[in-house]
Amino acid sequence: MRYMVENEIICGDCLSVMKDWPDGCVDLVLTDPPYGLGFPYDSYVDSKENLVKLIEKTMPELLRISKLFAITCGITPMHFYPMPNWTLACVWDTTGSYGMFGYTQWFPVLLYGKDLSGIGNINGILKSDVIKITGGGGVGFMRDSADKDHPCPKPITLINKLVQRLSMKGNLILDPFCGSGTTCVAAKMLGRRFIGIDISEEYCQIARDRLRAVDTGVPVKEARAGQGALFE
Repeated sequence: MRYMVENEIICGDCLSVMKDWPDGCVDLVLTDPPYGLGFPYDSYVDSKENLVKLIEKTMPELLRISKLFAITCGITPMHFYPMPNWTLACVWDTTGSYGMFGYTQWFPVLLYGKDLSGIGNINGILKSDVIKITGGGGVGFMRDSADKDHPCPKPITLINKLVQRLSMKGNLILDPFCGSGTTCVAAKMLGRRFIGIDISEEYCQIARDRLRAVDTGVPVKEARAGQGALFE
């Protein structure tokens, strides 16, 4: 089986990497695909037209290998995707976080495949069609973070909740457009197996650095400055 190495970040084109993987081998694909905004935002596509082409190429393969497939797309590009089986709304409310200038944002999560079984809640997350994140410090696209290494990283707090809601401990999670690795970091933190793929070696290295920080407890910025872990 080609390139299916768990708990690794793979640099390459996801279609080439996944082509020999068996059907249904991934429990959850959770990804924040390109938005067609162009460099430096997207490693894969530079226009909406090329985004549509990318979706047409990748969706069949991602649906083939996954049991459940979740796309955290923006409101604008959501109509480029096939009709989902069901959807979640992710809402983050920063009211009070920025004084009187708090704001509320939301985006849809398109889901393909069957929901996890269970009534009431899953892994402590209410089984609702809305997932809500409150408070500042890593909401939205981390617009106010001086430490971000990717133009549009999703907040780890939000991805953590999606991983809890859509998977169980020990499940294998794939992010085929992993960027700076937020989905993989969340998976690692929550006891899931993961595979991340990105075409940019720069972003892959950022993702690897962030995953190492989960193990060592040393933030990426400090590690790059030479600070080591207390115990290794």
